[in-house]
Amino acid sequence: MMNKISILLSTYNGEKYLKEQLDSLFSQSYQGFEILSRDDGSSDNTAEILNSYNIKVLDSADNLGAKMSFAALLKYALDNSASEYFMFCDQDDVWARDKVEKTLAKMQEMEKEHGDIPLLVHTDLEVVDEKLKTINSSFMDFQNIDPLKNKFNNLLVQNTITGCTVMINKKLLKKCMPIPNGAIMHDWWIGLVASYFGKIGYIDEPTIKYRQHISNTIGAKGFDTNFVLKNISKKVSLSRNISQAKAFLERFRNELDDETIKMLEDFITIDQKSWWQKRAVLLRYRLLKQGFLRNVGLLLKI
Repeated sequence: MMNKISILLSTYNGEKYLKEQLDSLFSQSYQGFEILSRDDGSSDNTAEILNSYNIKVLDSADNLGAKMSFAALLKYALDNSASEYFMFCDQDDVWARDKVEKTLAKMQEMEKEHGDIPLLVHTDLEVVDEKLKTINSSFMDFQNIDPLKNKFNNLLVQNTITGCTVMINKKLLKKCMPIPNGAIMHDWWIGLVASYFGKIGYIDEPTIKYRQHISNTIGAKGFDTNFVLKNISKKVSLSRNISQAKAFLERFRNELDDETIKMLEDFITIDQKSWWQKRAVLLRYRLLKQGFLRNVGLLLKI
């Protein structure tokens, strides 16, 4: 029997590229999945496109934003789906034909190795323009990110997990719900939970065409010296990271070791510390970003 997977698709004014994305899902080599979608209050024909496909469309009228729209999908899936695995899908990408098959194979390999614990699998992405022309064949190279640096302290300050490539198991879904308001994004929160309570697996090849266009909510910006110099004069704010760390500590304090609790408490109160103390906290717990230039910016400008 095929393993049941729920693909969670959140949309917002996505009529331009949505059909291409949905067609790439229905062309997958592995078909043991359902698609659960939620429209976040579109004013174009997105809802009509969703309803023209054989997918479950949640009743929704409110505009919640990407994070809480995916949170609503996760809650619905947890309460109503018999699926064992859950994947996130953006409206404007195109999935490689074997994305589901390869991600599931990696998940099953990790289950054999680690047993019944919270598990997350993510992959590289191919960065493309509106017409799917390649900008960079590797998102991780484009951003100068090492996805294997994914320990809890790493993820507190920099997310290395791109949600639209992710598969999680039910154990992780239960552990991370509900997504708190203090989370920066649903994928970042889930990555944090996986890094502390479970394992993160990575497939070092792109499984989606990650489309960059003018309406992208987040998007991929190339990381190079010019990018750093342009941004190095700006003050670094860790306020959102701190809010997320605080939410993590409040949720899981009784399950954390003393060292982690102390690290989170020191990080959460970092804005109250002196110039020297701030840097001492970041260095003591290795709460650092990836790459020399990013850390120069962080330590100079915090």
